[in-house]
Amino acid sequence: MKLRFIAATLAVMAMSTTSIMAEGLQGTPGTPMAIVDSQKDSASILPDQYKSYATTMNTVVKDYKNGYTFTIPWRVADGVKLDMDVRSESEHIQGYSFNLAGPTQDDSYTVSFTKRNNTPQDGVSQKEWNTTWYGVPIKGMSDEEYLSIWRQHSNVFENNDIVGGFFNKKGAISARWDKTTPKSYAEMTSTEPVQSVFEAEFIMDKDPTHRYNLASTYAPIQGEFMEQGLMEHTIPSFELLNKSGSSTIKGVKQFISGTSDISVAEGIKFAYPKGFTRLNEKGKIAFAKHNVRLDIESFTIPVQAVSTGMPTMMGKQMLGDYYLKQLVEVNKATITRYETHIIDGNVMFYLAGHMKNPNTADTSAAAPVSFAATIILGNEGNVAVARMIGPAGTSLSTPELIDVLDGFKLTTTLNTNQSSQVL
Repeated sequence: MKLRFIAATLAVMAMSTTSIMAEGLQGTPGTPMAIVDSQKDSASILPDQYKSYATTMNTVVKDYKNGYTFTIPWRVADGVKLDMDVRSESEHIQGYSFNLAGPTQDDSYTVSFTKRNNTPQDGVSQKEWNTTWYGVPIKGMSDEEYLSIWRQHSNVFENNDIVGGFFNKKGAISARWDKTTPKSYAEMTSTEPVQSVFEAEFIMDKDPTHRYNLASTYAPIQGEFMEQGLMEHTIPSFELLNKSGSSTIKGVKQFISGTSDISVAEGIKFAYPKGFTRLNEKGKIAFAKHNVRLDIESFTIPVQAVSTGMPTMMGKQMLGDYYLKQLVEVNKATITRYETHIIDGNVMFYLAGHMKNPNTADTSAAAPVSFAATIILGNEGNVAVARMIGPAGTSLSTPELIDVLDGFKLTTTLNTNQSSQVL
């Protein structure tokens, strides 16, 4: 009965003449159990009022070296940073690949974002290459025309149901999407588990010689959950960044903080916070800017803890969860923002909200203050925290201040080979 319902649902989607990119999705679909089950440890650590962060938290990626940023609206189970030459028209692929569910789960949920070379073929100009689909101008092209032209040049349609087309993306010369699901799923000719594959690709006006590709795999029955996140969050979040760290989108400015690095602990450095003044306090790394204080400190985790779960992605997340729990229980904090931040391959966790002033001896009687903090686990078992404190009501979540807190960088990385880095 369940299989018949799934098949009927997919058949309706495949026959629809309305683009899901244009239509959008309504409501809030439930999180797939494979993702929930893989994050049970997180759910057990987080305070009751923050359990939702076990699966739903922004994973913000900023790659200043390669010039782009994007956000995934979920907690990830693990990830890899890629950088390799390939024997295809892509020539070179750089980017990130994530699993949303752990390796012990039956269903796989993956999201990758890559930057590839966009070299014209057969003597075609870059402009024509970027504005045509198999030689046909894309301006005004309907979804039906897009699929019909593709069908003429590919046999991928023989065994798959495919929907897709071009869509508008701010700053893009062209942007297209497609969703592919094996026909065996709809026709029930196979009992083997299958995956839908969603792809979106952008050629940006300010970077016409590269293609940016978003790809995701998931169980077809969970299409609503995944497609809502990708279409309503990840695709709109993508922006180009120039080499100084500023967004190329007019009116939006984000700056990389720092003119030099401060050694915080073995294997961990922090970019000198631009605009802040160093305080002369013995044994402390502290700064101030107007009425905002910035403290940077470190401590060491016992080797046993490192060997049993860290520095895997889940181990690093566990550290962030425990830090959130401590802020709530000890400092009576209210958390308004909790995110995974991946900055040039360095994984850290950002929190913001308000709490009792931690610098007051009697915490129970302390006045409330605004706070924002980033915590990072190094590959040597060292932990570093950068924390800002300001008067209640102070906004500490501006792009500039977030970039300051995200100034951590690891001096050692965990590599699987020369072309990939485990996050």
